[in-house]
Amino acid sequence: MRFWLLVRTHPLSAVFFLALVVRLINVGLLHGERAFFAEADAVSYWAAGAALAKGDRFWPTLASMIDRMPLYPLLLAAVRSTFGDAPRAVALIQAVMDAGTCTLIAALGALVSPLTGLIAGILAAVSATLIVLSSQILTDTLFLFFFTAMLLAGAYFVRCPVFALAVVAGVAGGLALLTRSTIAPLLIVAVPLIFIVASLRWRSAVRALAAAILFAMAAVAPVTPLLLRNAIEFGSLGLTTQSGDHLAFWIVPLVAQRASGIPYETSVARMTALCQQRLAERGLNDQSNPFALASVKIEVAREELARLPPAAFVKAWIEGMAMNLAAPALLADPRVRALPKPSFYHTPGTSLSERSRAYFFDHPGRYQALLALGIAAMLPFLVLECIGFVLLARALPWAAAFAAGVLAYFLLLSGPVASPKYRLPMEPILIVLAAIPLARLGERNLHTQAKSAVAGKDLRPEKPI
Repeated sequence: MRFWLLVRTHPLSAVFFLALVVRLINVGLLHGERAFFAEADAVSYWAAGAALAKGDRFWPTLASMIDRMPLYPLLLAAVRSTFGDAPRAVALIQAVMDAGTCTLIAALGALVSPLTGLIAGILAAVSATLIVLSSQILTDTLFLFFFTAMLLAGAYFVRCPVFALAVVAGVAGGLALLTRSTIAPLLIVAVPLIFIVASLRWRSAVRALAAAILFAMAAVAPVTPLLLRNAIEFGSLGLTTQSGDHLAFWIVPLVAQRASGIPYETSVARMTALCQQRLAERGLNDQSNPFALASVKIEVAREELARLPPAAFVKAWIEGMAMNLAAPALLADPRVRALPKPSFYHTPGTSLSERSRAYFFDHPGRYQALLALGIAAMLPFLVLECIGFVLLARALPWAAAFAAGVLAYFLLLSGPVASPKYRLPMEPILIVLAAIPLARLGERNLHTQAKSAVAGKDLRPEKPI
C-alpha cells in the first residue's frame, strides 16, 4: 500500500524510474557492438557521427549532409568525441531520453485523467517498440522525445492557450524536424490550427495570429540554416533529397507488386535503369546537383505510378497501414533479426494474404514462429486502442479529432512501407488510447469499492452512548 501510495503521489517520477530501469536492463543484455546496428541505416548514422567528430572534417561534412537531417548525427558526434567508438554509450543516453519520453506520455495521458496518465506511463515504460528501438543507433528515440514534447505542449495549448506554450510547441516541433524531415507537413498544418484554437478561446484574431506566428517562427528557426544553404547552393527549398529514393525504390516497387505481382527486386532494378537513363538524357551524373538528381527520380517515379491502377494504391496502403499497426517490435530486436529469415518484401504474391502464407509456411523457422506470437500479442492492444478512441471521442471530441489526424498522417505517410519503426511516431497516442479503457475499468473498480465501504459502514450498529 505504501508503494502504490508513493506511485500515485509521484506518478511521473515513478514512470521515469521504471522506464529507465527496464531500458538499462535491455542495454545490459545486449552483447557485442553489432547489437546496436540491427538496422541498415544505423551504420551510415554512425559513420556520419564519426566524420563530424573530427575537427578538420566537421564543417565540410555538415555542409555536405543533404540526404539526412543533421541533429542526430551531431548527437552521435558529441558522444564519439566524449566516449570514443562506444555505441553502448549512445544506447545508454537514449535510454535516459526514452525514459523522459515515457514521462511525457504519462503527462499526456494525465490530461484525460490522472489514472489514465499513470497507466499510459507504465505501458510506455514496458512498450517493446520503445524499448527495442531506443537501443539502436537510429533517429527514432531523439525524434520521438521532441515530437511527444510538441504533442504535450500542443495539448496544453488547446486547453489553455498562452504564448509560451505556442513557443514551446514550436521549438519542440522544430527540433523534431531537425531530426526527421517527414514531420514538416504536420507542422505546416499546425499553424492554422493554432490560429483557429486561439481565436475560439481568446475571441481575438490579432492575438491568435500572433500565437500562430510565434509557433511558426519557433518551428522554422532550427532548420533555417539548412533552408538557406539548400536555397543558395542548390536552388531548392527542400530539406533533404530522400523523397526521390523513397518514391522510386520503395513506393513504386511495392505498389507494382500489389498490382501485378512483379517481384520487389525486379521493380527496383527496373527503376534504377530508368532513372539512370533519364539522368543521362539530362546530362546529369553523381557530381551534379543532388536535388536535381532527386527531382529526376521523383519525375520517373510519378510517371510509373501514373501507369498503375488506382485500386493497387488503395490495397497497398490499406495493407501497409494494417501491417504497421500490427507489426510486433520483436522484429526489430537484434537478437531476433539475427535469426535466419526470408525477406517479406522479396516474398512473391499479389496480395498480403498470399505473401503472408508463403512467408510463414514455405520455409517456416523460429523467426516466423516468433513473428506469429508477436502479432497475436499485439491484437489485445489494438482492441484496447479502438475502445479507447471511442471513449475519448465521447468525452473529448476535439482530442479524438487531433489524435485521429496525427495517426492518419503517419499511416498515410508510411503507406505500403511496413516496419515496427514506422509505428513509433504514433506510439504516444496509441499508448494513451490503450490506457483509457484500462483506466475506466480501474476507476469503476475503485468506485465500487468505495460504495461497498460506505454501505458496510452504514450497516454497522451505532456505538452505545
